Amino acid sequence: MMTRQTTFMRFQSSTSVPSLPGAQPSRPSHLRQVNARGLLRLLREHSPCSKADLVRFSGLSAPTVSSAVAYLESLNLVENLGDGESSGGRPPEMIRFHANRGYVAGVDIGGTRLRMVLADLNGQIVAQWATQFTERQRTPKAVCTLIHDGLKTMCQDASTSVKKVLDMTVGAPGVTNVDSGVVLSAPNLRDWNKVPLRTMLERETGIATTVENDTNLAAVGEHWRGSASGVEDFLFIALGTGVGAGIFLRGRLHHGANWSAGEIGYASVSGQARQALEVRSPGQMERSIGGLGIEAEWRRLLARERCPNATELAKLRATEIFDLAVDGGRLALQVVQYAAQILADCIVDMSLTLDPEVVILGGGVGSHPELCRSTEKLLARNEFAKPQVRSSSLGTQAQLQGAISLSLAASEARLLD
Repeated sequence: MMTRQTTFMRFQSSTSVPSLPGAQPSRPSHLRQVNARGLLRLLREHSPCSKADLVRFSGLSAPTVSSAVAYLESLNLVENLGDGESSGGRPPEMIRFHANRGYVAGVDIGGTRLRMVLADLNGQIVAQWATQFTERQRTPKAVCTLIHDGLKTMCQDASTSVKKVLDMTVGAPGVTNVDSGVVLSAPNLRDWNKVPLRTMLERETGIATTVENDTNLAAVGEHWRGSASGVEDFLFIALGTGVGAGIFLRGRLHHGANWSAGEIGYASVSGQARQALEVRSPGQMERSIGGLGIEAEWRRLLARERCPNATELAKLRATEIFDLAVDGGRLALQVVQYAAQILADCIVDMSLTLDPEVVILGGGVGSHPELCRSTEKLLARNEFAKPQVRSSSLGTQAQLQGAISLSLAASEARLLD
């Protein structure tokens, strides 16, 4: 589970602490909610355990813990497991969090395919579903229908009901207003401009939904269970069909005033004239070192060298070109160096502004070890603005893990209603 500071509240007499002007005393129901939420987090982290364990973990009194646990039991959030092992006295009653009380769904809308997962309330994946887009399925309405179909299929596979899905988080490949749930622009899809995706999906599925940029979700995933665990200031840079960055500052996602923080696919590339930014078109950096840009550079070098087997080599995908570089292929090494130089320049520019501790490279292309090594080597020449470079440990699952994390946090309040 995502690491959070667990907060508890205790009753205090009206004379023990001076009241602030206009302050209202905490109501018992509010205190119960706060303590129940804190104990629920401890129970999720330490299951199975006893009530005595929860007293020790929380610092609350035994009667307060017993009352809160009874409240959680009434909401079907706690399972009784019977007596545990005795240490000489009365055996303790063991309890655990009821992780199958509900489920959350994570969705990643890619440029060419849709991926989904269903997870229990401990964040463990219980079902997965994926499909490739046809050209007709790339519109917002068609994607919403596919998501609903995938959701029903996963619930059937997990022997549960769609009604037990408490929350869903969806990653979109473009500039996304998280507050309104509107995808402002997704140039790698079809007719994705100012799409009210959250409203469309909630109407389609009946499930509370969060919509977030897909690269931001990957950053959340790496912070929760991946290469950025415990790191407060980092960048997650994804290279695949598109190019983007998720920015974590002081342990929180940074979206910017207009939701475009991290849209580095639109960053300028050295040696190329700066162009006006257009939301319906890929940016300069994405055209240069996105998957298609890397493959175009490869074909350019093959044509220049007039390689005898150029026709077959020209069919290689970006990651396959990088694989050739690992084996010492001269032209492939040049392509890796080309991509690493552009990427390193971008990292330096961002580091001079944000000063991250770590940069994580992810995505189908960006996480390749050869690109990571070459980029880190270029950064090492600097005396500063040279953050540590790590490869994503979650790989293609980063977005989906981030979606699960956000949905678990969003569903927590509803569990206690």
